[in-house]
Amino acid sequence: MAGLSKRPDLGVLLGIGLTFFTLGVTVNVLVLERTGSELRTVVAALVVNAATTELAYLAVRDAGGGLLAGLVAGWVVATRFGLLAAGLGARLEVGRWHRAAAGLQSFDPNVGVAVQESEPRAVISVFWWVTLAMHLGWVSGTLIGVFLGNVIGDAERLGLDAVFPALLLAVIASLLRRRDGLTAALLGGAICAVLIPVLPAGVPIILSLVGAVAALSIPEPSP
Repeated sequence: MAGLSKRPDLGVLLGIGLTFFTLGVTVNVLVLERTGSELRTVVAALVVNAATTELAYLAVRDAGGGLLAGLVAGWVVATRFGLLAAGLGARLEVGRWHRAAAGLQSFDPNVGVAVQESEPRAVISVFWWVTLAMHLGWVSGTLIGVFLGNVIGDAERLGLDAVFPALLLAVIASLLRRRDGLTAALLGGAICAVLIPVLPAGVPIILSLVGAVAALSIPEPSP
């Protein structure tokens, strides 16, 4: 694919790849325990292609919810990807089909890293490099989790469940140094903290976007 001249730091790519490897292992060990089918677990991982969506579905089912409720919960959590795609689209100077392909692959880490670039060509190049690292980690972790999960043991005991939150903090660290980024994070976090005990899973996350909207009113610092 054209435009891959700008590559993120190798340490960033390795960190993201390792993070999605651990996600693939931990999430799909849980999915396999519920489905009892290696084939279903692998297909779900490749088709859904989102750890948080799978976890939302499992959380609802484990709480006694039905199939439809679990699917809706997964969909609500996944709606953020559309918002990420919209944010990325404003920074892309590529053709219609290239833009559509990028939109379908918009996730938290690749968009978060890419939009920190200033040049349009660097944005799309960094985006695809990070996307590649994510997919390599997710697919390989899925296969390990499905076929060797019994060897790995309890993911929480090993601390693997903390890897993804740590990655997200690393991705947005530079954005938190800006007034608009810090405002969005603090206001969005406060909204989630207040609403999580009273609203269905996933809804507080969507409503926390009020923080991002409020941050848009803060002028960018002069270069």
